[in-house]
Amino acid sequence: MTNPLRPVLLAVALLPGLLAAGCGGLSPAPPPVKTAPPVAAGTTAPVRFGEMAIGSMRRGMQIGRYVWGIDCAPPYDDVYWTSGVNMRRGSTFEERFSEAMTAAGFDVVGRPGGPDSPDGNRSRARFTIQGDLRDVRLELCHRINWLTGGDKGSSGSGSVKVEWTVYDARGGGLVQRLVTTGAARQERGVPQGDTMLIEEAFAAAVEALAADGGFRALLSGGTPPTPATAAFPEAMPAGSGPITLSPAVQSIAPAPAPAPATAAMPAPAAGSRLPLRMGAGSGRITAARIAVGGGHGLVIGETDVAGEVQAVLLAPLPGSDPTVTVRPARGVELTGWVVGRDAAGGFALVRVPARLPALPVRIATPRVSDPVRAVPGGRGQEIAGIVGGIIGGPPAGEPPGTDRAGPLIQADLGAAALFTAVTEAGDPLLDESGALIGVAPSAGRSVTTPAGLVEFLAIGPLLDRLGADPAGPVPTSTTSTARPKPGKARRDGTGTSPDWADWEDEAPQGETLDGDRTPPT
Repeated sequence: MTNPLRPVLLAVALLPGLLAAGCGGLSPAPPPVKTAPPVAAGTTAPVRFGEMAIGSMRRGMQIGRYVWGIDCAPPYDDVYWTSGVNMRRGSTFEERFSEAMTAAGFDVVGRPGGPDSPDGNRSRARFTIQGDLRDVRLELCHRINWLTGGDKGSSGSGSVKVEWTVYDARGGGLVQRLVTTGAARQERGVPQGDTMLIEEAFAAAVEALAADGGFRALLSGGTPPTPATAAFPEAMPAGSGPITLSPAVQSIAPAPAPAPATAAMPAPAAGSRLPLRMGAGSGRITAARIAVGGGHGLVIGETDVAGEVQAVLLAPLPGSDPTVTVRPARGVELTGWVVGRDAAGGFALVRVPARLPALPVRIATPRVSDPVRAVPGGRGQEIAGIVGGIIGGPPAGEPPGTDRAGPLIQADLGAAALFTAVTEAGDPLLDESGALIGVAPSAGRSVTTPAGLVEFLAIGPLLDRLGADPAGPVPTSTTSTARPKPGKARRDGTGTSPDWADWEDEAPQGETLDGDRTPPT
């Protein structure tokens, strides 16, 4: 006798297998992205998102499929790339980029809700990052309400491959290129689920970019990887088996080991010191004093960076930021890289991608009674005086400038310094020839300093602590206190040294505003 319940029991027994078979087309959930810890705030150069290009995606290429499932409605068709109109209109690529990069600790210029206006001036950015969509893979499920037949949108999983190109926002040159992939999964059906999966997978690709070691080294001031031509695999043909959606990072050019950090080392090692060609100019403060951050710095020379001559500035710069904004002329902003710090003195060496007029520098410590001139504010009235004393000088038998502790020059400025502080941090002290021999310390006047004396950090030991190796033309030490005869120096550099009064005649009359000069080349 036939049991009438046997077909029902058989169907119940086969139901788990049918469910498993129905869901077999869906790929497993992608593993969670292992993101690197966020970078410390203020330690990387500011960046901005250029655009997300989709021109590399060919019309008609297969990018995915609608899979069969017990809860996935037909049709079960392949998905092809058409015009990408949804990617061009109303996409949120820029927002996803800003969210992921900001969460990783990077400074994104023009991000929504950030300190910069999204439509305003983005000149603060040091690098521009452009993405190029290279591949899309989707496995979609068309969800419907089985009771009402209503459309519930699409669910599934997706992955993207993005080629990133990093450009120098100042010079416009390419500095790095790499490829990352990202994956995303959506369990519940949503309208435009395919577009949402692409955008979320793009966000995962941005997270992989933010975790890349070479990218982090570049934005932290290290040596960028050598750009190379990208080689991409051919697109997967239609009907080709399951697609791996796990995220990965593929670096086109492997980054070399990061250069030794020089931003916060009080006494850099010999291999990381900065070759510095010091200035041999006319000694005009108005030309060599430019705005650095919230204060001012002095151009003291230049150095070579990958065959490019860049100016080097000495500036009072507290903190640990690797970059600072430099304004050499009105309307011109450059990003300066901190290449050395003296934590005790509060000074830093900053290199700028420009050629700027520099002050001559005398690294030898002056002698007591040598004539000097202080320039309060860098632009105000000069105060003549003499070296009244040297504190913390080199031990007996050693040449001047070899004491790493750094001597303080006590300048006797007479009645001008009896009752009030006459200098601010970074104000220069010049010898009689106009060469820089000291700068006012950030700590201000010491309570133990005798009245009428003003302290300056000797420039030679300060440069040594900052990790600079001076080279090139250096003004010789003046051993005589006799003033040179008045007379202007000739254009070819011959003739007697210019007298200070003649130097004042050449200086601009009146107060010169920051940036009232020809922009640098």
